[in-house]
Amino acid sequence: MKLVLTLLATLLLTALPGFSANEKPALIDAGVGMVDITPTEEVTLAGSPSPKKTSEVRTRLYVRALVLSAGATKVAIVTLDTLKYPVEHVQRARAKIEQATGIPAANVIICASHTHSGPLWSYYKDQLVTPIAEAVAKAAQDLAPCTLGVAKGRAEGVAECRRVIKDGHAWNRWQLKPDEAGRYPAEGPADPDFDVLALTGQDGKSKAVVYNFACHAANTRAPVISADFPGDVEKHVQQQLGCDVPTLFLTGACGDVNPIYSVRRDLFGEKIGGEIVRCLHQLEPVAKPSLAVECREFQMPGREHPEFNEAEVARNWPAQLEHYRKAYNDMKKREKPAYLYFVTGIRIGDDFAIVTNANELFCSVGMSIKKQSPFKHTMTVEQTNGAHGYVPSAKAFAGGSYETWFGEHSYLSTKAGEIIEHESLGVLARLKNSP
Repeated sequence: MKLVLTLLATLLLTALPGFSANEKPALIDAGVGMVDITPTEEVTLAGSPSPKKTSEVRTRLYVRALVLSAGATKVAIVTLDTLKYPVEHVQRARAKIEQATGIPAANVIICASHTHSGPLWSYYKDQLVTPIAEAVAKAAQDLAPCTLGVAKGRAEGVAECRRVIKDGHAWNRWQLKPDEAGRYPAEGPADPDFDVLALTGQDGKSKAVVYNFACHAANTRAPVISADFPGDVEKHVQQQLGCDVPTLFLTGACGDVNPIYSVRRDLFGEKIGGEIVRCLHQLEPVAKPSLAVECREFQMPGREHPEFNEAEVARNWPAQLEHYRKAYNDMKKREKPAYLYFVTGIRIGDDFAIVTNANELFCSVGMSIKKQSPFKHTMTVEQTNGAHGYVPSAKAFAGGSYETWFGEHSYLSTKAGEIIEHESLGVLARLKNSP
């Protein structure tokens, strides 16, 4: 019976796209762990100047962890259904993971989905450190041989640059009437392209899917607890595949990219989820699924000569003038010359890589990193191993608006985008040349 099952698994694997009947697919050990972090009581939803309270759940919130092991190298990829996750808690979680599993802290990336429909980390008993470590421990115990495949997807008509230029100044679309916003040019691009990494067990079933898409997880407009569009995407993928495959969302560079709010909410699940399912049938096999990690730790400079731009705030957002004045004054009390910063790269096989940053990075910077990357498939992942607010492009600083105003959400150097791009490309180059 065991021989029959082994032969059946081999037939299923060689039937995957990209594998010939005479080719034995290369394997990598992979494990998945999940911990449900959905609130069981009324909570305040994060991510809005006027927060709402609710106990209604639309899609559940999770910590998801994927552990990969090849040779002596192990990595952990963790996704959180929460708005952001600060660097001090990342350090605690990574240390606990290393202690519990032996996976080096530097080999762990922790990415927040940036959902605006859940509580902040502070709601949880130990700021999510224990659920994160538990999810990774489960994944480490779940290791089993898998094949890897990669593909490129494209989802148009769901996301757009939220900043438009009116009379020489940047405005967010929601600050203008819908018909007015459409008359002005977008300041920057939106990126419809994304990459997919899929793991398949020796039984031929999908073990996990990882994807990276550049758009704020702020599609859920109703006051409900929700993983936002990543939750809808996972549901669509699972319905189409007929199994509960974990779908890990790595947040793309979307500091200035929002959902198109005029389209129906479920279009995200259909378009991105549908593209992922299509990709799963057209995977390029990773012939040599080796692993390499490059982690850079440095001090990111703070904002040069911050000022309170009262005239600009009064013009763009008069009702929030006192809010932004307070945000400026509070940040001035807490500002530092520099901030601990991590850029981490993971290479999987010869032509797939992940590179991370700890910000809401403007889309044009992320697209530039992808374009210059030496890898065919590159995931530029923000909100990872820290949460240091917006990093606008140089063009955006010239345009102004709230993402550039010094305060809790914008306090790094005006050169931070250039520094992230430079460091990211350096990490990718090292990974490309690593054994």
